[in-house]
Amino acid sequence: LYMIADSVSYLVSQNRRVFVDLEHFFDGYKHNADYAMMCANAAANAGASGLVLCDTNGGTMPWDVERITKVVVDSQGSNHHVTVGIHCHNDCGMATANSIVAVQSGAGMIQGTVNGIGERTGNANLCTIIPSLQLHMNTTLQNPQGLVDIT
Repeated sequence: LYMIADSVSYLVSQNRRVFVDLEHFFDGYKHNADYAMMCANAAANAGASGLVLCDTNGGTMPWDVERITKVVVDSQGSNHHVTVGIHCHNDCGMATANSIVAVQSGAGMIQGTVNGIGERTGNANLCTIIPSLQLHMNTTLQNPQGLVDIT
């Protein structure tokens, strides 16, 4: 925990905007929720701008992503500078669904790739996520004209 806080606070002191990818977060949370939350809070309290919850193995089901993401988002209520993000792999074919339910649960950032290209079976596919957010969830996009270019 000290290493997380020390690393984040050093980078923040160097005027860096820090996003911490919490690798294996969902698996870790299911194994030891208290420790997983202590890791997230150590980063947030040290000044991280983003906490990126990673489904590194790509095996988390959408209902677990929804529940756990909401816990993390709710825990950061007083840390208005913190954006909770999501990073999903597609080993069980759930990366798109998991990314969308994370947004529904309060995540404000999605890490993904064009066409879902990535290691093993791939990552979250931004070419399906972005239109789904705009057309089915009425999410405000940074560049809505860009939607025309990918559909």
